Amino acid sequence: MMITILSGLLLFPFVILVLLLIIAKKIRVKKSKRFGFAVDLTTPFLVLTVLILLRAIWDQWFVFYIVAAFCIVAIILATIERSKAKEFRMILVLCKAWRAYFLLLTGAYFVLIITGIILQITK
Repeated sequence: MMITILSGLLLFPFVILVLLLIIAKKIRVKKSKRFGFAVDLTTPFLVLTVLILLRAIWDQWFVFYIVAAFCIVAIILATIERSKAKEFRMILVLCKAWRAYFLLLTGAYFVLIITGIILQITK
């Protein structure tokens, strides 16, 4: 029973996002910070979900590519930040990279779900 619940939560990370939004409201996180709080804590679950979906579809682990994508996103954002700001703050760049990574993983999640469905239909 517990494994089924955990599997469902991992397969649908947006349930975790909604739960974290509810928890943030209950613990009285400011309205302006609530979504960022939930996104920051949901991102690791999205990483696991994307890795599991990649493994299920192509039967290989793509951990290196996931880490490389994060590094590339961080480098691009660091370059942009360095050219725009007078004072370069690495923490700010990492926060932006983490949020951008959430968006990237969300897109990958939906693409992988659709790809998995299409591959199952065509087999």
